[in-house]
Order: sequence, then structure tokens, then C-alpha cells
Amino acid sequence: MREYKEDEVCFTINEIAKRIGVVPATIRNWEKAGLFTAKRSENGYRIFTFSDIEYLENIKRCSKDKGMGISAIRLLYGNDRDNLLQKKDDVTVSRKLLSKKWKDYRLKRGESLEDVARAIGISASYLSRIENQQTVNVSLEILQRLADFYGENLLYYVNEAEQNRNLVKRKKGEKFTIGIPGISIESVTAMKSGTLSVMIYTVEPGSGRDSASSHSGEEFVYLLSGQLEFHLEEEIFFLSPGDSLSYSSLKSHYWHNNGKKIAKILWVYTPEVREEQA
Repeated sequence: MREYKEDEVCFTINEIAKRIGVVPATIRNWEKAGLFTAKRSENGYRIFTFSDIEYLENIKRCSKDKGMGISAIRLLYGNDRDNLLQKKDDVTVSRKLLSKKWKDYRLKRGESLEDVARAIGISASYLSRIENQQTVNVSLEILQRLADFYGENLLYYVNEAEQNRNLVKRKKGEKFTIGIPGISIESVTAMKSGTLSVMIYTVEPGSGRDSASSHSGEEFVYLLSGQLEFHLEEEIFFLSPGDSLSYSSLKSHYWHNNGKKIAKILWVYTPEVREEQA
């Protein structure tokens, strides 16, 4: 794996293992087999970056989806990570940039430290330290909670350069995960203004978001293929291809693929529209 910069956001092997849906021992075995060489912190612990997540997810995909053993993966790809990566450009995500984006976004939305901290389950003082780059190690879970609260995908906050384009060609959208095994997401809108997110969710059978969540904004769900069981407050909806569901994101909701085939979902999210103060 490539060299990392001192200011880059890094994670532990336990966080990465949870993110991609394996146990830490599996990642250690991949390293022992020569599929990659993890970077080490000053105290000798393995550390990983956002770019490394995609690389390890691809190793897992080769093993799980293609049925390849470690020897076959090593023989086919060797230690050349670019053969596995669909995205060639490694993006360095600095703690300074990420902290600034969290703070700027909160202020733009008119949220207080206390309100945001309470919603994601941390103290206001800790959130303040995150926003002002006063804490070095912020967990993936906390970063995802922040993104969920603001109704954005995490990719919006880790990209250093905003691309000024409008057209997204077929199969050229940005792909990312939300840390839940069996779920992958592709953004199908190029604009990252924070006013609209349009995504395609691919959900494997038996997978889904099984813990209820709520946040500001509104959502529209359109099932392209497969089946989806959607829990909204006290109601349960069973969606078939062509069915759609729209709701306030403030309502408690969770969902999963209860069918035997992969479900594809067009998911549209828009944050709460706030009236300008005179």
C-alpha cells in the first residue's frame, strides 16, 4: 500500500474489518499472503486510509464473489493494488480538510454544536474538537454518523476537489459503501452542493439497514428490481419493482432485502429546506 501523509485520516484494523465485513484475522492473513503491506503507526499498529478500504473490499470481492482463493488472487494480481482498484487515483484525505468541511457544513445549515452532538451520540466538546482538528483519531463510525445526520454520503466530505460537471456517464458514477456488508452505492448525480443526492443502492439478499434511524430532510425510494421490506414508523411496506415510497426523514425508518435476488433501488434525498432569516 502507498505511503501515507502525516495529516492523513487513518483507521485501525478493527475499524476497517468492521467496515468491509470481515474479522481482523482475515486482513492479517491477506497481508501474510503478500496481497498488501500495511503501513504502521509509531507504536507498531497497522493503520489504513480511505483508499485502502476500497483495495481491501476488492480483495474480499475476488474471494467471495469470484470464489478465488488467496493463492489465485496472488497469482493473478500479485502485489499490484492498481490491478484490483477500479479507481486509479488515490485521494489523500487530510484531517484539516475533513474538519473544516464538518464545521462549514454545520454552520451553513444553522445547526448548533449541541444539537448535532446530541443527535449522533457524542458530547458537544468532542464534536468541537473534531471540527477544530484537535483530535487525531476519529472513528469511521462517528464519521458515518455525521454524514447520516447531514443527509449526505460520506464521499461528499472526503473528496478534496469538487468536480464542476453535470453529466454522469453510464457506470461512471462514484461508488462507495456505508459500512454495512452486502450494500454498495453509486452516486448518479455529479453535483455535490448538498441540496440533492441521487443514488443507486445495490442490496444483496438478507442485507439492509436493520437499525432504525431518523434525520432531517425528505427521501424518495423507487425499487428498480428485486424486493424490499421497508419499516416506516409503525408501518411496514413490501416493495416490488416499480413501487415507490416517499417520506420525511424525521420518521424512524429501516429496511432490508427480504427476497432471494439482488435488489436495486433508486434513492433520492434532499435535506431540510430552511427559511432564510431576515
